[in-house]
Amino acid sequence: MSGEGGMDLEELEILSPEEVKKLRGKGIFTVERLAICSAEELMKALEAEEGRIEEILIEAWKKTGHWFIRASEYSRQAGEMVLTTGSKALDDLLGGGVRTKRITEFIGEYRVGKTQTALTILVETLGREPDVHAIYMDSEKGFNDSRIMEIAKNRGYDGNDILQRISLVPVVSCYHMIKSLKWIDGILAERKARLLIVDSVIAPFRSEYIGRENLAERQQLLGKALDQMSKIAEAYNIAVVATNQVVARPEQTYSYDPLADVTPAGGHILGHRSQERVHLRKGRGDIRIARLIDSSWLPPGECIFRITEKGVEDIPEKKTATS
Repeated sequence: MSGEGGMDLEELEILSPEEVKKLRGKGIFTVERLAICSAEELMKALEAEEGRIEEILIEAWKKTGHWFIRASEYSRQAGEMVLTTGSKALDDLLGGGVRTKRITEFIGEYRVGKTQTALTILVETLGREPDVHAIYMDSEKGFNDSRIMEIAKNRGYDGNDILQRISLVPVVSCYHMIKSLKWIDGILAERKARLLIVDSVIAPFRSEYIGRENLAERQQLLGKALDQMSKIAEAYNIAVVATNQVVARPEQTYSYDPLADVTPAGGHILGHRSQERVHLRKGRGDIRIARLIDSSWLPPGECIFRITEKGVEDIPEKKTATS
């Protein structure tokens, strides 16, 4: 019988009971997760030859709609969903909101509102869909149950119910993050999840791998974590919301562009994995300015919103970023 979050491995008839047992022992619980494994990963997990792995993968690809289908059929099967950020202005900037099967990255300096944006998306997603769950990977101690209760109350949702449907991972190291992402399949096989928040995606890597001599190893591990996030998003039709820090550009000369003297942390590896990248900066008081700096399908743009007891919300029409 299928779990709420995906197809049980037993639904793939080509698998023997022994192979199912081995896969589960390696953290692979569903056909969806199996379909996005590499051949090398499965050869190690099953201790099998490439020919056997090819047979298994082809059946998994067929089962999950990844094997020679008409483009018109794929557009219907893709099933992307759009999650609101809590602000219509920010939703419009993102082409409707945060999308499943994609990584949306919110970038900015300390206390600019990245976590507040993530928490509002979390509350709105679980508040609107009472049967779905979310996973929150917290590497900067930004998760605050009281704040979730406040946002939920002011938006008309049951905060206690929302907290019951959040699986929290207090990330303590790069290794912890990567292994948690590996074993997340077990949770997703049992629960219908809609959202994975990683706050922040870069923090453990920057704190553990300091100095240029460790940069190559850091980027390799970061790439591994991002690859897992992409696979989770695709396999389970989940939206991944990641927060990221900024670093200074010491060589940058004076510019009228407020973003010219900083750049997102994580380098090209992180930039190439996020489908949408939004840079947040402070306006006057509670106002924030969001700039879409990169997207695979949307034009660059800006919007303004504010952070209040409701989390992220629109501002009165007459108010501006500096007034």
